[in-house]
Amino acid sequence: MDFWDIRFKAMAVAAAVVLLVAGFLVYARADPSGHEPYRGPLASPGTPATQPGRTHRIALNTEPADYPRLRELGYDLVDVKPDDGLIAGVPDGMRAMLWVGNFTCGDFELDFASFARAVQRFGRHPKVYGWYLSDEPNPGECPGITKEISRRADYLRQHAPDQISFISLTDWPMRTLTPERVGVDLVGLDPYPCKGSAETQEQCDIGAIDRMVRMADAAGIPRSRVAPVLQTFGQSCSEGDKQYWLPTEAQFRQILARWDRLAPRPPLEISYSWGHQDEWACPTLADAAGGDHPDLQSLLKARNKAR
Repeated sequence: MDFWDIRFKAMAVAAAVVLLVAGFLVYARADPSGHEPYRGPLASPGTPATQPGRTHRIALNTEPADYPRLRELGYDLVDVKPDDGLIAGVPDGMRAMLWVGNFTCGDFELDFASFARAVQRFGRHPKVYGWYLSDEPNPGECPGITKEISRRADYLRQHAPDQISFISLTDWPMRTLTPERVGVDLVGLDPYPCKGSAETQEQCDIGAIDRMVRMADAAGIPRSRVAPVLQTFGQSCSEGDKQYWLPTEAQFRQILARWDRLAPRPPLEISYSWGHQDEWACPTLADAAGGDHPDLQSLLKARNKAR
């Protein structure tokens, strides 16, 4: 065997070792769920959108039996459908966000004629804070959703001028859903950083918040119109997806700190979710009072009462 043959074989062995080590490192670093943490640029810091104490707070998916505890925790809004009895059941010191929306590309809770009648009935009701027009609309798959949201927001401006219109967005196309383009007052952003497993992991992808805020910035959504959606759910006992875990107390503090940097003192702050949703959310904030679950309720009580 000559020198060149020996050298060639040595180089081949070395290359194989490098590839093997590189492959091991990629495997070791990969998230087995397929979720890749955000490693891009951070979003720039925001400026306060409201005066101290002016942030409204809501925990979604509640029932009247939950209202006393929600008030103890410092929430001042509840979500209900546009119904006389349900609105009458909202206690003093709280107001209603009326759910009239759709999810993604699905049908709206009310067709437009029924929506218009609801606005005529409750558009000046003192117990009504605003109208939840759409949850995670996806104009990439259903472009017509933009026009329908705009139509409903316009109707609210005319017939409920002192109430707010609200949509909540995820990491789908946002450019056609800005306040300027569809006329809504507030836009929720719902990055859920504790993702990749239904079982508690060591770290949440806090950068996911920066990623979505940067998407909103690029789309033209003013920070002053952003309503942070806080992750207060996991999926260890849900019947459907198993992608998210309920944040630990330390992880939840990180979530709050990042939102405080990017959208301090927002006009609205949302906890998703208080109540269980069989397919999407279990456990939830209703469970997170210590014991078998993190005590997120105490963290939110201190936050809500202080601001």
